[in-house]
Amino acid sequence: MAAFKAFLNSPVGPKTTHFWGPVANWGFVAAPKNYNWWLQQGLVDTQKPPEMISSNMTAAMCVYSGLFMRFAWMVQPRNYLLLVCHASNETVQLYQLSRWAKAQG
Repeated sequence: MAAFKAFLNSPVGPKTTHFWGPVANWGFVAAPKNYNWWLQQGLVDTQKPPEMISSNMTAAMCVYSGLFMRFAWMVQPRNYLLLVCHASNETVQLYQLSRWAKAQG
């Protein structure tokens, strides 16, 4: 019980944006494109044809995730939840970009 109470009151616990920001950002990784209009292909869209991939939006999401990975590392206290979230999104977006590139020949 003491460990849970310490987590609740920690600088990265659920009473802070260090916790809820990354939780909300997991939608970037798992959401399908037509669910959230600002997202390009997420994890769900990896099964769709590569012709449906927007290279511009996917590249923009790669840059976005890269910038926020750096932010998550540099902010104090370090936000490891946000770092893992954006690293996962970067992986998904790079995979989608590679599928697009292969489809282009």
